Amino acid sequence: MQPALPGVVLDPEAGQRLAVAPGTRELRILIGPEGGLDRAEILLAERNGFSSHSLGPRVLRAETAPAAALAILQFLGGDL
Repeated sequence: MQPALPGVVLDPEAGQRLAVAPGTRELRILIGPEGGLDRAEILLAERNGFSSHSLGPRVLRAETAPAAALAILQFLGGDL
């Protein structure tokens, strides 16, 4: 069995901004619905290999958070 891909759960209350380890080529991103994930859902994600990251103080809509996260990750990875 292959090891699980690293995962990031977007949480506006997370202590660290969105970042990934250098050389990361594949990543799972968990983005909640409108209104966000509740604390129990975030803890469940963390127990399953996800780390909590924030996109900053602004809370984005469910439609725009994926595009913002992907743009940030592409920038961090040198793809933008």
